[in-house]
Amino acid sequence: MQAYLIDSSIYIFRSYFSLPENWHALDSGHPTHAVYGFTGFLLDFLRNKNPEHMFCAFDESLGSGFRHQISRDYKANRELPDDALAFQLNACRQLCRALGVAEMASSIYEADDLIGAVATNVRAAQAQPVIVTRDKDLAQIIEADDLYWDFGKALPKTQRQVEKDLEIGCQQMADFLAMTGDSSDNIAGVPGVGAKTAKQLLLYFPDIKAILEHLDQLQDLPIRGAGKLADKLSNYREQMLLSRELATIVTKIENSPDLTEIMWKGVHQDAFMLFCEEMGFGTTFVARAKALRGRH
Repeated sequence: MQAYLIDSSIYIFRSYFSLPENWHALDSGHPTHAVYGFTGFLLDFLRNKNPEHMFCAFDESLGSGFRHQISRDYKANRELPDDALAFQLNACRQLCRALGVAEMASSIYEADDLIGAVATNVRAAQAQPVIVTRDKDLAQIIEADDLYWDFGKALPKTQRQVEKDLEIGCQQMADFLAMTGDSSDNIAGVPGVGAKTAKQLLLYFPDIKAILEHLDQLQDLPIRGAGKLADKLSNYREQMLLSRELATIVTKIENSPDLTEIMWKGVHQDAFMLFCEEMGFGTTFVARAKALRGRH
C-alpha cells in the first residue's frame, strides 16, 4: 500500500513561472495561471495513479515558523507573497478539497516538516511513503522502503538510487547543508567548504557531530586543503550547528494526519465545476475530472 505525499509548492511555482497569465478569477480579477497548472498536475496524477492515499502539503509559515524564531536571518532573502500570489496559493488548497485530496498548512511548520511527519505516520501504519517532489532537501527523510518521485520528470527512486545521485547518505543531507549552506533558504555554511569537500568528509564521518569530535584527524585525510579544515570548522562551529538545526526536517508533529485521514475521497464533481468557473477556467478540466471516480 502506498501513500503519495506531495510537496505542493514545487509544482505550483513551476506553473507560476512558466505559464502565461491567461486565466483570471471572476470576482477578484487575480491571475490564476499557477492554479491552472496545479489543477492539470493533480488531475494527471489522480488519473495516472488512482491513489488510495494522498496528501498535499503547503507552506504558510513564511516569517512565523519555528525556524524564524531560531534565526532572524532564515529565509530573510525571500519576499512574502503579494495579494495576487497569496490568492493563488489559497486557491490551490481549495482545489485539493474540491478534488477530495487531504491537504494541510501550518503557521509553525513548513511543508517539508508536514511531509516528514505524515511519512512517519504512514510507515507506522505499514504503508509505503512516496515523496513527490524535486526538492533534494526532502531526501533526508527517505528511508529504506520509501520512494522519492518527481512526477512527470523521472521514475520513482529508491533510497539507494537517491543516495547514488547525492553521493551522500539521505540522512546526511542536513549535515551536508550545515557545511555548504543553502542560499535559497539563507542558511549560512562554512566559508571555504564546498560541496565536494563536504561530501568527502561525510564519507569518513556519519555527521558533523562526529567531524567536530575528530578535528585532530582531519589533516591526515586525503582531501584537498585538509590541513586547514580543522580551523575552518572549529571557527564556525556554532554557525554550523545552527545551520544543521535549520536544515533538519521535523518528523514528529502532534496531530499530523495519519493514514486513514489522507484517504482520497474522490472528486466532489459539483464543487470542482464551481471552482473551475470561479477561477476562469471554463469547462477545460470538466471532462478530465468526470473521468475520475466520484466521491465515496
